[in-house]
Amino acid sequence: MITTTTMSSQTRLKECCCSRCTSRETFSRRRKKVAFVSRSASSSSSSSSSGTLDELISIASSDDRGIGSTRRREIESIIDRLLLEEEEEKNTKNNNFSVSARWKLLWTSERETLFLLETFQNSLAYQTIDEKAKTLRNAVEFSGGNAFVVESEIEILDERKVNFTFLSAGLKFSNGFTLPVPPVGKGWFENIYVGERYRVARDSRGDTLIVERC
Repeated sequence: MITTTTMSSQTRLKECCCSRCTSRETFSRRRKKVAFVSRSASSSSSSSSSGTLDELISIASSDDRGIGSTRRREIESIIDRLLLEEEEEKNTKNNNFSVSARWKLLWTSERETLFLLETFQNSLAYQTIDEKAKTLRNAVEFSGGNAFVVESEIEILDERKVNFTFLSAGLKFSNGFTLPVPPVGKGWFENIYVGERYRVARDSRGDTLIVERC
């Protein structure tokens, strides 16, 4: 079911792994920008972040998971606001939600995942995290039982930040055959919000992920 666009699918799939190791300054600049936002709303309650989350999910859910997105700037701005509210409330909130789960993709800015979702129609993307086993799996599942899977090991640094290192990647067919793609690189992601149902994260390349717990 693999098709060829301007370059071979295998070459593009290799890019899905290899380009992950490229670190950008986008995320750190955004964090600095948020840090200087006025704290005049420091008395905001958990209802404020709940309202911001609802706004974010509503917009993200209507934006085709980020494929051809025209609303990224708006979504990123709302996430900045959510981050600020979460930091203001962290001393009063009792949030013990685990990130260990199978998460379904709602929206992302990651171009490799978007390439696969757009190229292979009717596909779905999932991220599975196991804190005890220290593993992370990213998978784009195509129709017919085929999938592109990237396996990683993780190191949890604190309640927000997680390092990851690629272990393996490949196109897995429903008949059991796997076409391996050499994974290269490592990075980190930071959970901006983790709740009973949703999780919002940014990674070392400045890409954003919004997922729903399965």
